[in-house]
Amino acid sequence: MQTLVLVLLVFQLAIIALIDARRSIIPDLCNAFLAITGIAAHWFLDSFDPVPILSGVIVFGGVFALARAVHFRARGQVGLGFGDVKMAAAAGCWITVASLPVFLALASLSALLFVLAMIPFWKGELTTRRVPFGPFLALALVLSWLAEVNSIAVLEI
Repeated sequence: MQTLVLVLLVFQLAIIALIDARRSIIPDLCNAFLAITGIAAHWFLDSFDPVPILSGVIVFGGVFALARAVHFRARGQVGLGFGDVKMAAAAGCWITVASLPVFLALASLSALLFVLAMIPFWKGELTTRRVPFGPFLALALVLSWLAEVNSIAVLEI
């Protein structure tokens, strides 16, 4: 069952990443589906507990909303879209609050490595170039979910 859940997660995250990479938007429908399938995955994997799921949605969404607000206050421009905030909240349906540091680190570091790799190609556009964050959130969610599922499986043995 875990393999089927993983395939579903990767499939929908690939769609989200492609849409965000091409249009710089993550549709609400995609985020809603991501949240619903996260809840369903817990149900099918016998790990459904509404309190950690709701906590994940609130904490993940709250951290990203706070980062968005702080950046806007500091720079006077939007640096993180609402789609990214909603995607982070939906990620809270898949992984627990304990995985938040790993999720943040993976998303941020992968985005940073991408930007560093693109510096020679962007040249003068570096300060004005916008990079959609959805693909990096997608990568971070898959890796965080795999780490969490595998650590839980190891603890049960």
